[in-house]
Amino acid sequence: MRLRARRTHSNGSNVRKNISNNPFRELSLSIFLAISIAALPSLAAAAPAPGDLAELSIEQLSQIQITSVSKQQESLLDAAASVYVITNKDIRMSGVTSIPEALRLAPGVEVARNGSHEWAISIRGFNSDIANKLLVLIDGRSVYSPLFAGVFWDAQDVLLEDVDRIEVVSGPGGTLYGANAVNGVINIITRSAKETEGGFLEIGGGNEEDAFIGLRYGTELGNGASLRSYIKSFDRDNAVDANGVAVNDNWQMTQGGFRLDWLASESDRFTLQGDIYRGRESGLFRDSFTLGTLPGPSFNSHSDLAGGNVLGRWTRQLDQDSDFSLQAYYDHTERDIPNTYNESRDTFDIDFQHHFNLFERHDILWGVGYRLTRDKIDNSLFASFMPDRRTDRTYSAFIQDKIDLQDDKLFLTLGSKFEQNDYSGFEIQPNARLTWLISERQTLWAAASRAARIPSRLDADLVLTAPVSIPGLPFPIYINVIGNDEFESEELWAYEAGYRIQARDNLSFDLSVFYNEYDNLQTTEPETPIVVINPPVIYIVLPNSLANGMRGQSHGGTLAIKWNPISNWRLQFNYAYFDMQLRNKPGSQDTSALRIVGNSPKNQFSLFSFLDLPQNVSLFTGLRHVDELPNQNVDSYTALDVGIDWTPHKNLSFSLVGRNITDSSHAEFSAPGVEAERSIHGRLTYRF
Repeated sequence: MRLRARRTHSNGSNVRKNISNNPFRELSLSIFLAISIAALPSLAAAAPAPGDLAELSIEQLSQIQITSVSKQQESLLDAAASVYVITNKDIRMSGVTSIPEALRLAPGVEVARNGSHEWAISIRGFNSDIANKLLVLIDGRSVYSPLFAGVFWDAQDVLLEDVDRIEVVSGPGGTLYGANAVNGVINIITRSAKETEGGFLEIGGGNEEDAFIGLRYGTELGNGASLRSYIKSFDRDNAVDANGVAVNDNWQMTQGGFRLDWLASESDRFTLQGDIYRGRESGLFRDSFTLGTLPGPSFNSHSDLAGGNVLGRWTRQLDQDSDFSLQAYYDHTERDIPNTYNESRDTFDIDFQHHFNLFERHDILWGVGYRLTRDKIDNSLFASFMPDRRTDRTYSAFIQDKIDLQDDKLFLTLGSKFEQNDYSGFEIQPNARLTWLISERQTLWAAASRAARIPSRLDADLVLTAPVSIPGLPFPIYINVIGNDEFESEELWAYEAGYRIQARDNLSFDLSVFYNEYDNLQTTEPETPIVVINPPVIYIVLPNSLANGMRGQSHGGTLAIKWNPISNWRLQFNYAYFDMQLRNKPGSQDTSALRIVGNSPKNQFSLFSFLDLPQNVSLFTGLRHVDELPNQNVDSYTALDVGIDWTPHKNLSFSLVGRNITDSSHAEFSAPGVEAERSIHGRLTYRF
């Protein structure tokens, strides 16, 4: 666990003044326009390569088939939710090297880098490095941790070349996905083995991405089966603090895996895939201590993480309007943090779903599921989970009916998830969505949903003891936080609406708004201090317990505009607005409301340019602006990213990517602390 100091601003108005006069924002915008305009004379001669998803027109992009909103294939234009698709070409052209960096391309996703291997990522508020209201899937496998109900982003990796698309759904998805799909669902979908036959090699490095390499090979096995395997590894340099001094947080990871797809018949498809990984993350860790003494000085060391998973899926087409799927996976994770805790966890999950039509107007989807997770934790005095071993089971069922109210133009979708878990008991998460297909190019939708964030090990079983050093005090003080085995689920009632229009073949707009009501939010409640006198040992404990003492509201919306000025140039504008108010329930003495509210920016906007030039050259330019984070003492920032890719031969390409090129470094979360730096890296890819 890294130790961080805090910086305070003496005057909030001065901060806003500095933001409004930020020269880097003007410089970034000027460079963005200069790069885009300079390439205009060459555009007419450019010719996109055939067959790539991102080469489609704006109109064709709106018809991309997605699955995350309804668990059934439907076009993006018709989806009754705020959903955005990041394509494989978007990922390649932007030059991102990780899933968190790719998520910056979607509107409304709060992505804040907090070091070499740490991110704070959320949707619609509550952002932190342990954010717990976002469900993330990789090829149908949930990657949230039951330890704290969030995502360890440093452990989520794939070979980005094999990603088909990332579907980002803003808003609750509890009806289909269950607990923890509260404020959004991110679904990372990789290509089938059939689509990735042949060899692929990438190698690169830079001043931050010290070195990275990836190798994949796919082959056809015959009888409708294809197999691919891959291995990748990277070494990332230390980040810097506000003074430009390197901190000890370098990061190394190695991961490999395989995917087998078999089209056994016209009706039956099978998938078997798996991954294994191991990594090491340097950091500054607190020394061990005993009660009555203060810990020694912090020391440089490293934490280790490792894991693996295997997933199998069988899909059968029963007839034109009916199908079912059966999926099961096993996941193992390990994480060892010096003088904090060591977790080993095994998870088994099985899910069945069946889809069919009934009486012509009813499109029914139902399913059942079972999840078992078992952990073993080696505790420390600083962080303990009691008991140190636990097995939890979740039983679930859901049903959803999409009702055609008027001739394939007006639809009402009703459904609910029913779950039984070992923490809060029985949970119901209903949903109602109304979709009006105004025309072939216009969709209006509205929704009301309930979602729940069920308790985790942290809520129920945590015992945290943190020493506090006060100069001049002859004895130590400890802050003690204890979990609550009667902790209830955090609850959301969400109300959403959206309008999506394909205004022209080369221009589309997607607007969504929301209003959320939260209850039973987590609070830390202070209790009576304890003075321990046992000469020569004297110390004070300030005990706190976790409770459900907060409620509140949030509202906001997103706007996404895509425009092809000409066939080889796509501009994408994203804007997100967010506002939140939280308040304590009667009797609560928690003081975290302002902290939580101040962790998310009110305004975010981005402008991306994807440009195909002659001579097989492509150019990406990305301009991003993020408002200040008052609680984190983080000023607003504007970042400019540029990437250029040249393919001199159909099997060989070179790329050069620069990030934050108008700013040497800036804080994105928790200042002063670790900052995001200006960086540049090169990449070579070869296909064989």
